[in-house]
Amino acid sequence: MRALVFAEAGRRFVLTCVCAALRARNCEIIDASGSDELLEMVRGAHPDLVIVHAGADSSGTLASARRVREMDRGARIMLIASACSSDLAIAAMRSGINDVLSERCREIAVEEALQRAAQREAPEKMTTSLAGSARMVGASASVNRIRQTIHRVAATDSNVLITGETGTGKELVAELIHANGRRRGRPFVSINCAAIPEGLLESELFGFERGAFTGAHAAREGTLQYARGGTLFLDEVGDMSLLAQAKILRAIESRRVRRLGGNRDVPVDIRIIAATHQNVEQLTSQQKFRQDLYFRLNVARIHLPPLREHPEDVPELVQHLLEELSEKMDRATSSVDESYLVALRRYDWPGNVRELRNVIESTLVFCTSNRVTANDLPPYLRSLFASEARKRESERETIMAALRSTGWNRTEAARLLACSRMTLYRKMVRHSLFDQEGEEVDSGCNFGAPA
Repeated sequence: MRALVFAEAGRRFVLTCVCAALRARNCEIIDASGSDELLEMVRGAHPDLVIVHAGADSSGTLASARRVREMDRGARIMLIASACSSDLAIAAMRSGINDVLSERCREIAVEEALQRAAQREAPEKMTTSLAGSARMVGASASVNRIRQTIHRVAATDSNVLITGETGTGKELVAELIHANGRRRGRPFVSINCAAIPEGLLESELFGFERGAFTGAHAAREGTLQYARGGTLFLDEVGDMSLLAQAKILRAIESRRVRRLGGNRDVPVDIRIIAATHQNVEQLTSQQKFRQDLYFRLNVARIHLPPLREHPEDVPELVQHLLEELSEKMDRATSSVDESYLVALRRYDWPGNVRELRNVIESTLVFCTSNRVTANDLPPYLRSLFASEARKRESERETIMAALRSTGWNRTEAARLLACSRMTLYRKMVRHSLFDQEGEEVDSGCNFGAPA
């Protein structure tokens, strides 16, 4: 659970008990030092629980709570007050606050309030229903967090920045945000900023008037106008030139565009979702990405983890892609052999889900039976896995030789292998050089006393 904590300057100490209880639950705590920062954190961090402190004058705190509730309908808000009265409780309820506790309350009261927050959070995560959610495959914790974030972001009209490696599904997330937002009945327009030549980007985004340049025989609306009322998805925004960034920044700030060759501004009502596989903070520090544009886009941030960080989703993704591509290619597959899944789970997937999709499609092209096995993998993966297997076997033999030569003294063996004792231990576990009781396996050698 992510908790956002706010108290007036000099009053942070009154929340010590609450923060201790949060840490005991392994909650992520985010501090806000002022009301403006509180609202900015709610907009960008999407906390599950917001804890605010009210002093003698609670009106300002209640006003902040009302704004928090307007910005995030799903967050639970807890008020810690210097004195709890019935009038304050009623005002807090009207402001959208879920729990009111006294500064002098017992630890059990804090624990019960956090328990209520946790009980509310879990069902919300399980029952959150997204339109088109079947397209996002996976049941891992990271994928479920992305679903919940999409649900929250879609409820607002803020600009969104989606980051992640190539092939992680950034455009899919953008489409789901649009499909679950208030603009879902209007156009979703996607433009790949890296695929359009710099000289054509301005006319593509803003349109042009007749005679604006050679070949402009008729006026044409730009992408921003075509997306009016809906969502504009700027894919690979990190590849835009600084000049193009300046022009898109002006459009975002003014919500108006001027066609090439035109002399009047046209108002546009759009939501901007941008995505990039690059490190935007690094680009900004290198002055390759405008800082003001970064601040405009980075209102709600969604980071998509690479597939190697949630390999538990690989089997479900494989099954989903096999069914989808089998129907598309008119191929019948009845089952997937475990050897096929073991190989795919072991791979690092530098191309992420996009690469996995290509592997499944290649498998279906060359598969000769209804059962998919490791032998049906593309040749480059089969050779890669064979090479890795040889390396693993060679490493295992090297470790065994070092252990034998030192009488299974791990400290001496680690010195021979030029690694730490802990590294040697991890490698012994990886190569199954222990039995179930944690002793070295008998590999036909005479064991010395392990170090």
